[in-house]
Amino acid sequence: MEKIKTENLTPGMILVEPVIAKKNNRVLLRSGVKLTSKRINAIRKLGVEEVAIASQYTLLTEPETTTIKELNYLIKREIRRLAPDDPEANTSDQMVEVSKKARTITDKILRSEEVIKFSIRMKILDNEFFFKHSVITCALSLLVAGAMNLSDKDLFRIGTAALLHDLGLGEMPFLIKPEAPEEPDNALWKEHPTYGYYLAKEAGVSRKICRLIRLHHEKWNGSGFPKGLQGEEIPLGARIISLCETYDTLTRHNGYPPHEAIEYFYGTGGVIFDSNVVKAFTNNIAVYPLGSLVRLSNKEVGVVVNVRKNKGPRPIIRVYYNSVNRRLENPKIIDLGEEKTTFITEVL
Repeated sequence: MEKIKTENLTPGMILVEPVIAKKNNRVLLRSGVKLTSKRINAIRKLGVEEVAIASQYTLLTEPETTTIKELNYLIKREIRRLAPDDPEANTSDQMVEVSKKARTITDKILRSEEVIKFSIRMKILDNEFFFKHSVITCALSLLVAGAMNLSDKDLFRIGTAALLHDLGLGEMPFLIKPEAPEEPDNALWKEHPTYGYYLAKEAGVSRKICRLIRLHHEKWNGSGFPKGLQGEEIPLGARIISLCETYDTLTRHNGYPPHEAIEYFYGTGGVIFDSNVVKAFTNNIAVYPLGSLVRLSNKEVGVVVNVRKNKGPRPIIRVYYNSVNRRLENPKIIDLGEEKTTFITEVL
């Protein structure tokens, strides 16, 4: 940025500070405006002596633009990781098209002024878990909803609500530790879905999306909050978001390996979670993506080479290193669907 005398202004220069009238403090030209001959003459007539102009090295961008670009990249990267464009890298045929649709819906979600506003709020909280949790929950929810053959309109609502599901916590930063959100057993924490609901509603977010935000902690058996709804009283979108945000919390915050999180869902389907949502998740989301380098429970190391044969967390592995990290002359295949006592312990 540099200050330029108005007599030296030329068309094409860009303001980096607004031009304000001295008499009434009214903004005449906002920052980011490109000057024209007409605008330059108007500035001179007002008696403005100098203005701040972008130098050739100045980047003119708004925080909203930066955050939305980052969100767009992160959500789509997560979608591609979980459901790649390669058909063989997916657990079912439909997921290539579901992945493409989810990425298209992401673009639509991120055009919403309300989403932009609240995304900025999430970003500036300086809580990496909180921001990434919203990203991953959004990507997972879009894929699961797509796998359940829901409409584009439903995907938009579910994806938006998933991205904003913890909006209420964003207004209670004292409840969030730097590394991850806590879930203290207190009434205030349990109010965050309702708080998020009202924040979204007041900002003009649609009623159906607001309702999904409010009900994302409801459980199939009625043990959730804030309303204690059960079964199909809970909107399908909220049931999807509930499972997807739980998966991310279990695997990234609580340290569960993906296969243990999946086993938890198997055990709680029809109790805590909708069994149809559990089935859609486990049958269609490759929790160990094709090509992942993994360590097995027997200490051997290999690569995931097939996610098709066995749906869920038990893919086929080509083992390259033995339990003492010696490379095998002849790599071997282990089908975790058949080797029930062997499982993946770590993604390397």
